[in-house]
Amino acid sequence: MKEVMLSLMDKQDKVITETTELKLRLEECEKVREMNLEMEEMQEIKKQNDILKATCHNYEDSLRSLQKKVQDGIEDRVENGMG
Repeated sequence: MKEVMLSLMDKQDKVITETTELKLRLEECEKVREMNLEMEEMQEIKKQNDILKATCHNYEDSLRSLQKKVQDGIEDRVENGMG
């Protein structure tokens, strides 16, 4: 009977140790999962930022084009005496 109890206690200790190790692994996995979610969010923000940069660049190009047209129009009016 004593041997059975010792064996059971030994098994219980092993199970407790394994459970503790699994809990630690689970915590690490949760940390990695959180980091992965943050990385996905950062990637989405980066993607949106790239789209906004492209849009801004397009607006800047359009503005420069309009400024050139206005400047050319002013120069044409001055040359034609309509200043």
